[in-house]
Amino acid sequence: MAEDTTIDREEVDKIIETMKRKYREEGMEFEEVSGGLKELRGIIAEDTYTKQDIQTREDLESFDSKTTQNLGNIYLQMKSILHPLQESLKKFPLSQEIGYYLYSANMPYSANQYIAISSAAGLVAALVALVASLFIGTIIAAMSKNLTYLILLPIIMTILGGIVTTSIMLYIPRQKATSRGNACSAELPFALRHMATELRAGIGLFKTIQAVTSADYGVLSEEFARTITEIEEGTDTGAALKHLALRTQSKPLRSAINHMLRAMRVGGNLSNIMSEIAEDVSEDLKNRISSFSQQMNFFSVIFIFICIVLPVAIMILGAVRNSPVGSAAGDLFKSVPLTPEIMALFYAVVMPVIFVMLNLMVYMTQPKM
Repeated sequence: MAEDTTIDREEVDKIIETMKRKYREEGMEFEEVSGGLKELRGIIAEDTYTKQDIQTREDLESFDSKTTQNLGNIYLQMKSILHPLQESLKKFPLSQEIGYYLYSANMPYSANQYIAISSAAGLVAALVALVASLFIGTIIAAMSKNLTYLILLPIIMTILGGIVTTSIMLYIPRQKATSRGNACSAELPFALRHMATELRAGIGLFKTIQAVTSADYGVLSEEFARTITEIEEGTDTGAALKHLALRTQSKPLRSAINHMLRAMRVGGNLSNIMSEIAEDVSEDLKNRISSFSQQMNFFSVIFIFICIVLPVAIMILGAVRNSPVGSAAGDLFKSVPLTPEIMALFYAVVMPVIFVMLNLMVYMTQPKM
């Protein structure tokens, strides 16, 4: 089947509006970065909307991992079921900006392709949750001699498994784009000092960017390599740098590029500007580390209470409540719903979920260095 190269202009326009709103919230005029909406529409349309959907197995060859290829195969095999789900997912708030973040994260999918993969992942997670909940529900129902758990638990867990997994899948492009931006910010002070040294030595801007590309600055070198490729293909240096500012989630890098473009326009001293920006970025990173350390002091108190004190307290209350020996304390706690089934559910499901969420919160809030 011939590759579908139709561009959904309405979806591209939505991305444009998202980006304009994002930059204004950061106190930056969108036109200052974009260099023209017509140019930007072409970039996004080419990178994210030239392939509209997963039509054949050949469409899976460009995917960057076996997992996504397998999910794509599941989508093709169950397309009659998953395609309506895919269309419904497009109405989710997370789906409205997914094209922009796929472009920013340099992920090789169109918006429709990624939503199709997400729908397949949600279905797989729902089936896994169904099997697991049937096993857990059978055990709890046998202990309590109440079939309600065997009926309700699989329904609840299946729905939750599908919704949570799909939501995580839809959030991944944004998280990956942000991670790339953080990685760029972490390396930016060193790269800017490198560029300032090269410029002071009389080397041109293009050669300076090439030097940063060749150096080991991780994601930042990758982004500059994309810029070099654009310049070598005939794009103006200023326009290629604008594209770099558009696709990155690093505020310091966007700010540095804006200053570079201004200096190129009015004839300012690029090396001095880069040195000043490098100092500002370094100071900002130090402040973020200090703030994170203070947050962790408070978080440690919460972690100890939720993951240590609370489980012990539940165990003690449950032991008193379910004590076979009659006592005043046991009678007092009879109204507390800490039956053996509820406690099993708490320790087997609730506590692991809370523990994972707390660790995920720490991971997401820590400064990326």
